[in-house]
Amino acid sequence: MGSVNPPKNRDYSDKTRIDLKRSYQVAYWKERFGVSEQELSEAVLAAGGLARKVEEYLRSKDAR
Repeated sequence: MGSVNPPKNRDYSDKTRIDLKRSYQVAYWKERFGVSEQELSEAVLAAGGLARKVEEYLRSKDAR
């Protein structure tokens, strides 16, 4: 069987989608956007799974 945890050097900066079911992706995107897990989840639910749409949503929310 393979390892449960992904390699530590895995980088998701080139990914276009956010998968909330993958804890290592959630950790990456939380840090990338500077948000909590709850904020990230809400943004993905509101904007969809595309990273650029989530980023736009979070920026527009900050502008308010």
